[in-house]
Amino acid sequence: MEKKRVGTSVIVLLALIQGVLTSIAVEVKPSVNPATAGDTVTLSLSPSTAIKSGSWAVGESVILTWIGEQQAVFPSHAGRASVNILTGALTLSSVSVVDSGVYVVQGSDPQLQANASITVVETISNVTLSVNETNLMEFNGSAVVKCSVSSGSSLSFLWMNGSSEVTASDRVQLTVGNSTLTIVNVTRYDRGPFMCRVLNPVSNGTSDALNFTISYGPDTMALTVNGNNSTSFSVGSNLTMLCSAQSNPPALLQWAVRGELVNTTGPLLQLFSVSEDQSGPYSCLAFNNHTNMNSTITTNIVISKSGSEQQAVSVWLLPLLLLFGPFFSPAHSQSIHASENPIQVGSNVTLSSQTEVTTGIWLSADMGIIVFIASGNAMIDMDWKDRVTFDSTTSSLTIKSLEVGDSGVYILEAFNSFRANLTLSVQVPISNVTLKASETNLVEFNDTAVLMCSVSKGTSLSYVWMNGSSVVTAGGGVQFSNGGANLTIAMVTRYDKGPFTCNVSNGISHEISAPVQLNISYGPSNVTMTVMPMRHIHRTGSNITLMCSAESKPQETIQWMVDGMYLNQSGPQLNLESVAESNSGNYKCLLHNTVTSRFASASAMIMVLDPLASVVVNQTGGPAILHKSFTMCCEVVGSVDRIQWWKNGNLIYADNTTDFSMGNKTLTLNPVQQSDNGHYACQAFNYVSNMTSSPFMVEVSYGPYMPTIMGPNAAKTGDNVTLSCHASSHPPSTYKWFFNGSNVANMSKYYTPPLTKDMSGKYICEAYNNVTDKNSTAYTMLTVIDPITDVQIEASMNLAIEGHYYNLTCNVTGPADHVYWMKNDEPLHEDNSTVISKDNMTVSFNPLAYNDTGDYKCMAINAVENMTSLPYMLLVNFGPKKPIIQGPAYAETGRTVDFECSAKSMPPSNFTWWFNGSEVANTSMLTTGPLSLTMSGEYTCVAYNAVTGKNSSNSKMLKVVEAITSVMVQNTTIPINNENFTLTCVVTGPYDKIHWMKDNMYLNMNSSMEAANMSYHIQNNMLHFTPVTLHSDGMYQCVAANEAAHHNSSSYMLLVNYGPLSVKILTQDAIVFGIPVSLKCYADSRPECDFYWFVNNHSLSEITGSEITFTPLKDSNWSYTCKAMNPVTNITMYKTKTFTIGHASTLIPSQGSLMLMGLFALSATVLFD
Repeated sequence: MEKKRVGTSVIVLLALIQGVLTSIAVEVKPSVNPATAGDTVTLSLSPSTAIKSGSWAVGESVILTWIGEQQAVFPSHAGRASVNILTGALTLSSVSVVDSGVYVVQGSDPQLQANASITVVETISNVTLSVNETNLMEFNGSAVVKCSVSSGSSLSFLWMNGSSEVTASDRVQLTVGNSTLTIVNVTRYDRGPFMCRVLNPVSNGTSDALNFTISYGPDTMALTVNGNNSTSFSVGSNLTMLCSAQSNPPALLQWAVRGELVNTTGPLLQLFSVSEDQSGPYSCLAFNNHTNMNSTITTNIVISKSGSEQQAVSVWLLPLLLLFGPFFSPAHSQSIHASENPIQVGSNVTLSSQTEVTTGIWLSADMGIIVFIASGNAMIDMDWKDRVTFDSTTSSLTIKSLEVGDSGVYILEAFNSFRANLTLSVQVPISNVTLKASETNLVEFNDTAVLMCSVSKGTSLSYVWMNGSSVVTAGGGVQFSNGGANLTIAMVTRYDKGPFTCNVSNGISHEISAPVQLNISYGPSNVTMTVMPMRHIHRTGSNITLMCSAESKPQETIQWMVDGMYLNQSGPQLNLESVAESNSGNYKCLLHNTVTSRFASASAMIMVLDPLASVVVNQTGGPAILHKSFTMCCEVVGSVDRIQWWKNGNLIYADNTTDFSMGNKTLTLNPVQQSDNGHYACQAFNYVSNMTSSPFMVEVSYGPYMPTIMGPNAAKTGDNVTLSCHASSHPPSTYKWFFNGSNVANMSKYYTPPLTKDMSGKYICEAYNNVTDKNSTAYTMLTVIDPITDVQIEASMNLAIEGHYYNLTCNVTGPADHVYWMKNDEPLHEDNSTVISKDNMTVSFNPLAYNDTGDYKCMAINAVENMTSLPYMLLVNFGPKKPIIQGPAYAETGRTVDFECSAKSMPPSNFTWWFNGSEVANTSMLTTGPLSLTMSGEYTCVAYNAVTGKNSSNSKMLKVVEAITSVMVQNTTIPINNENFTLTCVVTGPYDKIHWMKDNMYLNMNSSMEAANMSYHIQNNMLHFTPVTLHSDGMYQCVAANEAAHHNSSSYMLLVNYGPLSVKILTQDAIVFGIPVSLKCYADSRPECDFYWFVNNHSLSEITGSEITFTPLKDSNWSYTCKAMNPVTNITMYKTKTFTIGHASTLIPSQGSLMLMGLFALSATVLFD
């Protein structure tokens, strides 16, 4: 943003100067416009003008500024912009699209302004097409093709379908700057190939071809018999029927006779030695499995012994029909359709109508009657009988072996019904298109090109000419003749080189000629001369390269000249090495094209100059003294064009105190100011060099200004003091001190001897500058004072008692100007009971308050010092205030209680306790004996201060209640899961409330409370569970409360008895015959169950416990049952496990159980005998 502001300021400044000075009329001419990205562009002034100072900008952004040879290029164009100060030309290298814009040159010496607009265009590369879908269906699908480039700008787009340009219509849309082509409801003619051609002013590119696969049909069916449209045949004939349909992909064809499908597919149906019973309608059915569409064509075949009969129509009927036909045929909207139109010569065509004609006529407007129809019978004219067949069922007319002369108007007239006509075009296919040029070697702007297109065969021809991929149109020297077959281009240009092609088409065919290329000679034109390095004044000893180029074909010859004299140098480049001043001159390159016989030239002025040798700054006259004149001179060895001066790195400009003379060689400061201090340098320029002198230091001499004296205004007798004097001066001043007219010191600081009172007075300092020859004086007053030696506080003799009078006095030894009082290190202020009097020496308290207690100090101050007394602690005696009693309001019989009494007092009070008028204690703490009901009442505490002689009292009420001596929880039943259960709180002694707790948490007192999966209610001193569950397990307590205390019972652990809930028998997975096995019974129960075992439903009374052991026997089945019984809940559960022991020596659980099996210690014989 700052750079832009600076750039704008430069433009505004130059614009303001322009308003004052006379402007020079110039014009900016770009070397190329539009330019290609990456090119070097030179903006030249016409006429060429040397500008000593100016700027170039684009829009509001400054590119560069210059003063003489010094150029300042702004960061936005660093490294790629430079100006030729002799011509004012701006050169931009490696331009990009963003460099497009309006370029403005402004000069201040001489004054000028001009501008020009240039456009930078990026070269087009990699033109590609992208498409939404290439497989489309006619009338149903839409194609969207997008054209894009990898690089390029200022683009325009041209779309081609084959050799035809695509233009917008109701179905064709060109959007997004014509880069997107959309075809709505595609047709079979939209298959392509499509190409996108992208152009800009400097380049062009064409995409690869894109083809669509468009499914359509079947439609436009045709059916011929024996190669023509005959329908009547003799018995014994062989018939070959050929069916065709327009379809993509090709249609599937199926044949039908008299409405019944036959076992024949494909385009051909052959019948051999036909008989009369094979007469009838023959149909060809076409189906496209992509479009799911079908179409049918039918012809009626007549097989007879006599063959087809033809009757001639008398010629005399024609005039009659032409005369009376309009009266017989009222106008109705009817039309005739041709099977193909236009149509190729030699083909067959069928003309048909949608309406059957029973009485009427087919005729040719040029050749007369073809067929006369009367009562359904047809009579064919003799001239047509060999080439015409008539289908009476459809009133269609088929003409075979068409000739070009058959073209014309055909009329179908149904008497007293309608009259319709059709124009038929019979054409010869195009073949052998050739293109010739009258001359291919041409000269630009001199010659005319004539191109002739011809065909060997073809009728109804139309011509389209192409130059490369562009359509050639008439205008601007381009003419078409001979029906478009000849192309004439007058005064050809280099862009008319081709390749040219001729595209010939008619309704049935088209063909493109081979391309013809024209060799067009042109130039030389657009001549440019480049000088490297890009400057017109060069330093001696440097190397200069001049390069000349032009647009020319064939290549031009180049000869070099200097100051009108030919050099022995040819070719596009001239090298000047280690140039001297003698190499200066006007250099020209002369270009010649030997074919066009044209000449062109370009020139540039080259100047060579020696560089500067040395630059030095010297002063003239005396030193730089403030408010006087001072002059410096710039001494230069070498040719100099311009001098400028610098101070501390900043350029110096003339003003009312700064003056330049002798072509800026002399700089005068008049008058000199203190701000003129600094390092000065002069910089000398010529067109090939610049040199800056070494810094010259200017130090301004001034002063002395009025001195400043630092030191005390007062001091104690016997002390030494220092007085310092300083005056602003360059060079530094010398100093002298005077007292009572005598010189006492010759330096800036004066150190006194030990002071006495007669040394009080005026002390004078004098400063002197030996360069400016000036002096200045100042003075200070010093007072010598005796010191303060002691400060003490004296208090009243009486005691400090709240409410009495009291004062403090500050006793000072030595001279004191002021006395200040402090309390607790904070300033003491007067109020309505505190008064400071007698020159602040006395503080009076009337009356004293207990908050006047604190540390007091007094401070004595004079001009040279201050002293503070030691702190005096004022302790105010007060009280006692009303006592505060701590203790209970209720207590139980047999207990003891403690009462504690306190009261604010200084010194601390003595305490006595009273009950029922009797003293019961003489300390602040009262502890009762074991309480009885008679000890309820009011207890009074009395506080007494022996110093103030005051007392104060307060009372506390105590109520004694009968004590609770015992609290316990009892139950009368066993807690069993899902049965009701009650806990009772038994209390000895009177109580007010009972609370129940579970696991140290109070239970809700509301009855019938449902919470945490537990149902209970509290009634009087009982907790009822309705019912008790496993969630009721926990630690229970009851709490009995009176006004004095809460009494907790011992904890009661409630464990609910339940089960058994489930029974399992555990055994191992695999059991081997002969090895003992154990079974273990497990039940979920509280308390643990008693277990009993049964084998095959027989009790094993000898075995108790949860485990049983046995040895597996071979070939046996065993059923083991475990009975689990809870002795408290009396609930019993059973679990059975059955085993089969087979020949494989393995015990197999018959139920597939995954239980672990154990060992059985007793044999089966012992168990079951």
